[in-house]
Amino acid sequence: MEKKHPEKFPFSDSPYMTAVRKLIRVMRRHHAYVERQIGDLGIHHGQHRMLMQLAKPRKSPPSQKELAETMGISPAAVTASLKRLEREGYVSRSTTDEDNRRNQIRITEEGLEQVNESRAVFESADRALFAGFSHEEIALFTSFLERLDGNLDDAGAPVDPPPPSPDCTPPHPIERK
Repeated sequence: MEKKHPEKFPFSDSPYMTAVRKLIRVMRRHHAYVERQIGDLGIHHGQHRMLMQLAKPRKSPPSQKELAETMGISPAAVTASLKRLEREGYVSRSTTDEDNRRNQIRITEEGLEQVNESRAVFESADRALFAGFSHEEIALFTSFLERLDGNLDDAGAPVDPPPPSPDCTPPHPIERK
């Protein structure tokens, strides 16, 4: 006996669900576009993310342990990425005077050049995403996103989702206020 399948689900998507799906689709496409462009620079997205972290201004260079904690990845993953980045000349490691076991990680000039090239990729991707939008429309869209974020705050959603697993890291973290 042949089973009959309905043409559609027994319910239709709400306008909320449709909007959220479209937002998620756009974000995934933007992410994939940026990933491909960053890959064309010759660097893995996890390594790129680490360089972006190291390029941030701070009082002193982070240790491997601090870098792992900040990025939400295992110390072993940091070690593996650092070896590749060091081999490419993008970072340097040195021990501290106080503790020979503590490696401080510094980004090199070559690493900073890589970060600047990737920032140009982000800028290009963002310009492509908002092509044809006026500054006023972008400001309005941004205000809508802020309202959505505030609504999630009001609903009790976590401010920062849990850190990603080491095998699934974004190309660049979104900074929060």
